[in-house]
Amino acid sequence: MIRLLHHHSPRVLVALLLALTPQVLQASLDEPLPTHAEGFEPAYHDGYTVLTVTRPYPNADRPQRYLLIERNREIPSEYRDLPRIYVPVERVITAAAPLLAQFELLGAHDRVVGHDHTGRIYSERFRARVRDGSLRRVGEPPHMDIERVVSLEPDVVLINALGPQSETEHKLREAGVPVLVVGDWLEHDPLGRAEWILVAGALLQREREAAEYMQDVRERYQELEDAVRRGRRDAAEAPTVLVNAPYQGVWSVPGGGSYMARLLEHAGARYPWSGHEARGALHLELESVISEASSAEVWINPGDSESLADVLRIDPRLQVFEAYRQGRVYSFTARTRPGGANDYFERGALEPHRVLADLISIVHPEILPEHELRYFRQLR
Repeated sequence: MIRLLHHHSPRVLVALLLALTPQVLQASLDEPLPTHAEGFEPAYHDGYTVLTVTRPYPNADRPQRYLLIERNREIPSEYRDLPRIYVPVERVITAAAPLLAQFELLGAHDRVVGHDHTGRIYSERFRARVRDGSLRRVGEPPHMDIERVVSLEPDVVLINALGPQSETEHKLREAGVPVLVVGDWLEHDPLGRAEWILVAGALLQREREAAEYMQDVRERYQELEDAVRRGRRDAAEAPTVLVNAPYQGVWSVPGGGSYMARLLEHAGARYPWSGHEARGALHLELESVISEASSAEVWINPGDSESLADVLRIDPRLQVFEAYRQGRVYSFTARTRPGGANDYFERGALEPHRVLADLISIVHPEILPEHELRYFRQLR
């Protein structure tokens, strides 16, 4: 039902939801389906869930399926060949920052016993567990410490992959460790990326908590989109936003079908490369970016720059941009810690409504005049 509703306009969606019986709404919370994510599909059954990861890695030509089954349940004959994960999981290893946030948001931070790089964790709850030794570093793929992973006796290891049967996935399976390839980072829709918390919900058997969290996030995100539509000036006059900075002579900007381009669209910005449908990056020469966006009023994420002076150390020619001259340059480094921890990449992926509010406040400060930036900060 939820998947069908996704194809309707917000107004039609509201009407359809109002028409649903309380029993159907109850079922949708206990057996939630993604409405924006394209990379996974859960099928709920009595005592088990069949999870199909439709896009486990870039350009995947086939899905990967997993059986999430309660302990002491008989394995259904038609799913005997699927990789098996016993739920609810009690011991989890994660190899990506947003996966930590999923378990913390579901009140299960104590279930995570290993992480790829504990020195880059932002959450104080997890950092405390690192200090007391209950959360161990296991190394980053493809150099994960398989012996340590095995010693931690995880119910599942959650990893990202760049291709089929990655080296890490292969080694984990050889060692008899359950592994689940997560494709959250491949979602181009901000809400879709956040919806991967539903997978964590299925692993923990906390589907309802995950569904309620996403219901709240979707409502808040929609309210912000509505505020932009009501409050912004003519779309043709929307502020132009520049993204990223050159590195070794190449300026990589998000394609028009990317996660960041979608956020900027929802924030009411004009993005110079929105017409390019690529979901990945476009690799451009500096001169091309200057020609296309020198008059951009806002500049987001100027590389590793910590100040306006740092921007010019990249290349003195960057002062030609209007956003630089007006001091409207912002970096998503408001919540960082020494060692490389950045909450934008940890909890930010699960809080697209907060990220969107930041961008609206930056692009259209008149729409959210009282908003205080959470993930972004203005460079001085």
